[in-house]
Amino acid sequence: MKKLGLILAVLFSLSSLYSCVEDVKNKEIKKARSVGGTSEVLLITQNDSQWNGQIGQCVRDFFEQEQYGLPQPERNFKVAHINIDAFNDMFKKHRNLIICKIDNDITNPLVETQKNWMSEPQFVIRITAPSEESWIKTFESQKDGLKLLFDQNERERFQEFFRPTTDSKIVSQIKKQFGVTMNIPEGYFIGVDKDNFMWIRKETDVMSMAFMIYELPYKDTADLNPDNIIRVRDSIVKKYIPGPIDNSYMTTDKEFIKPAFKTLPKFPAGYAVETRGLWNLVGDFMAGPFVSYSIVNPEHTKIITAEGWIYYPNKDKRDLLRQQESILYSLKFAR
Repeated sequence: MKKLGLILAVLFSLSSLYSCVEDVKNKEIKKARSVGGTSEVLLITQNDSQWNGQIGQCVRDFFEQEQYGLPQPERNFKVAHINIDAFNDMFKKHRNLIICKIDNDITNPLVETQKNWMSEPQFVIRITAPSEESWIKTFESQKDGLKLLFDQNERERFQEFFRPTTDSKIVSQIKKQFGVTMNIPEGYFIGVDKDNFMWIRKETDVMSMAFMIYELPYKDTADLNPDNIIRVRDSIVKKYIPGPIDNSYMTTDKEFIKPAFKTLPKFPAGYAVETRGLWNLVGDFMAGPFVSYSIVNPEHTKIITAEGWIYYPNKDKRDLLRQQESILYSLKFAR
């Protein structure tokens, strides 16, 4: 009995030790939730002259460009600013950080990047350079990749926000119909589900947000040609998305804002073609932005297209479209 008691005591001690180690690991892994406004970049400078001078100007000129595909002008990001002496623990949790430093003692610029430094999701870039001219040149060489990472952070924040409210019934229906999963949050309902087409809607008194998913046979890479993508889109929405008055229907605007296309080799579901643009109604005056992703399934037999669009007249739509984009980025082929 004494021997058994000793064995149990040792096992209990090992179990307690393992539990403590796991607790420590979990505490180390768990980060605070990142802060900051939607689509906001925080630039940390050493003084106001850097912010008011060419450094601040080049950062603002890039990130505050108008976002393509919106009916009213809206900036891609808002650039906020503080000096390093005000960079306290709260600001260190900002989601998108650019830290600027001019150090006359170094010869070559230094670029340091870090993901989830003090919070999650977070991306930080520190650029240290011997002069303002060198700093600007270095930023110019990094800015496109940096924007992609900040875009990713915005998507991850929305995905984290929506994940607890996923509508399991709609997710199951999408999986059954198309063999993909997509995390649609509560508040949406399925308006149409037939002929390899699904229209998923969210309606309020002042706004309409929607997704559509459709599937077509895949023949060859010409099916992902931009002209073909728009031709197919127009035929699908004309058939399934009616306007509020007789003989009105959705189409793709090709004059005011022409559709823009981008290939995404690392889209979560696989190689995809992104389409951004403006939809409008034939026979009516409604319009709004959309973003879609067309992906070939793993068997190379079907093309799945998933699209989100918004109707919110005379209001800003950038952040709502980011929400739609983050949900579309949750699309994956079921295994």
